Amino acid sequence: MKQTVDTECSSCGGTGLYCGMCEPKGTAVICCRCGGTGCEKISYTPFTRRKGKQGVNTVSWSRGTFILNAGPGKASVSYRDFENGVLPERR
Repeated sequence: MKQTVDTECSSCGGTGLYCGMCEPKGTAVICCRCGGTGCEKISYTPFTRRKGKQGVNTVSWSRGTFILNAGPGKASVSYRDFENGVLPERR
């Protein structure tokens, strides 16, 4: 169930105003993100548990853009083991 919370605007720091390079000294414009309120709404779904992922048999750590040394052994674990809290060895 999604929840919504009011937070301080991340663009203007809660002031509702923006002073940039184009504004003359002593002049501000209304913040485009919050419309001058200083507040923005964030919607999120609270985490309750990790969801399952179908079609996965083996789990290993990413090496960035591709996986090296993935396969049977300590560099990877079965998906069932992963579901039970076992993580593969980091290399």
